[in-house]
Amino acid sequence: MIKAIIFDLDDTLYYELEHVKSGFRAVSNYISNKYKISAEDFYNQLLAILADEGRGKTFNLALEEFNLPLTEVKALVEVYRQHKPDELNLYHDAKNALKEFSDKYKLGLITDGISIVQWNKIKALGIENRFEEIIVSDDHGMDKRKPSSFPYLKILEDFSVEAEEAIYIGDNPNKDFVTAKKLGLMTIRILRPKGMHINKRLAEEYEADYEIESLDELEEIICQ
Repeated sequence: MIKAIIFDLDDTLYYELEHVKSGFRAVSNYISNKYKISAEDFYNQLLAILADEGRGKTFNLALEEFNLPLTEVKALVEVYRQHKPDELNLYHDAKNALKEFSDKYKLGLITDGISIVQWNKIKALGIENRFEEIIVSDDHGMDKRKPSSFPYLKILEDFSVEAEEAIYIGDNPNKDFVTAKKLGLMTIRILRPKGMHINKRLAEEYEADYEIESLDELEEIICQ
């Protein structure tokens, strides 16, 4: 019998690119104020680089494009990490799921990333009080990030439930499911159309037990 549902955050409950764009706005405003460059032009350049190159050297390449010093990279990273999004939006099905399941199951959240970044996302989404427990893995050390067993074991212990009584829902097969499966949790991968990991396919041990395209499908799986 399922007693707990544990969610991932990014691209599971909301569209992560919303946060990226918000951070790019903050960075572009910083550059505009300091160098009198159009914030909109710098922002659009960041988006173009992200689309062409992916993450990694977005700030470096944008600075080069505008002939600005690469010594600014560290400052841009800090602006990005410290910024507080004005508003992020839960996926519609996520909003419904959190409301529907809150009276039936213990709800938990496990998310990886720089602590202040993840907590700012959670606050912008307004979901601090929607879970009985939230684990931002970096609060406990970077070595506690998934696929470490730590966040899963901690939340199971705090909820006083067995692994077989819990579900973990995420989107990233690189790290979300392999340990959860070994521990005995039911694992579900949600396939978000624009999610960062939508096209990733790995060995069976890394894939989830089930795949869904909407959290509206969750009840049917639980009732099987």
